[in-house]
Amino acid sequence: MADSDHAVQPSKARPCDDLDNWQQRAGRVAAGALYSAPGGAAPDTALEEGPSTFPGHQEQQQQASEERELSGSQDELPCESGSRAQQAGAADGREGKLNEQEGVEVFVKESAAEDAEALARAEALKREGNELFGKELWNEAMIKYNEALDAAPRSATKEQAIYFANLAACNIKTQQYAYAVQNCTEAIRLDGSYFKPYMRRCEAFERLDELDHALSDAKALLAADPGNAWAKAKVEVLQPKVDERTEKLKTEMFSKLKDLGNTVLGKFGLSVDNFKFDKDPNTGGYSVRFER
Repeated sequence: MADSDHAVQPSKARPCDDLDNWQQRAGRVAAGALYSAPGGAAPDTALEEGPSTFPGHQEQQQQASEERELSGSQDELPCESGSRAQQAGAADGREGKLNEQEGVEVFVKESAAEDAEALARAEALKREGNELFGKELWNEAMIKYNEALDAAPRSATKEQAIYFANLAACNIKTQQYAYAVQNCTEAIRLDGSYFKPYMRRCEAFERLDELDHALSDAKALLAADPGNAWAKAKVEVLQPKVDERTEKLKTEMFSKLKDLGNTVLGKFGLSVDNFKFDKDPNTGGYSVRFER
């Protein structure tokens, strides 16, 4: 019996090609490569490393580890660069806001200077108009006052009110009373504390025979300035006239209503004279009674 029949069978040796593949994989591990699982699985984890059985294996592992650390530190550089970029952007934004504020301040100063220059031109034109008004050149004075209004800045409301009131004075002198009312109304709208437009509009209304409106302006001026002698005298003159006119209008109105009532009641053999109105002295009301 041959010895080989009873001897323990040795384990099968790994084929040469398997050994080559294993050596190649080990080399990739030493280089830091990932293990590709059989069947094309995704390379999620690195091949576990056992004790090195190849010369220089540990040196390769250490070198690969250092390369990975260096690579990782380089990957962090963009984050630091991005942070610096954000800081630079914020600084630019602050600088832009400062520049914008400076630009606004410059614009405000320039606008104020332009308004002051425009107001100076307008005031010069007003003075020319006043000189012409003193010479009784009403139309020429109106031209200067209109030019002053065109030159004045929009912010100069008090000065514009004066120019409109001066125009109204020219309108009254030239018997343009409706225009005087309009110009005085605009002056009051611009500056309600300016009294002259009330006086001139009151005069214009009086010339237009609108006594109730004239009286309203005189009363408004007297309420604002109780010591104003002109307003007090004007109220004393206008109030009786307005009261008399009001009573006259009431009489005319009742007369017309009576005529209308007689026209209707006449068809029934009646008239408004058949109806008497009695005033109650206690309440001030009226009661109606019928008489044949």
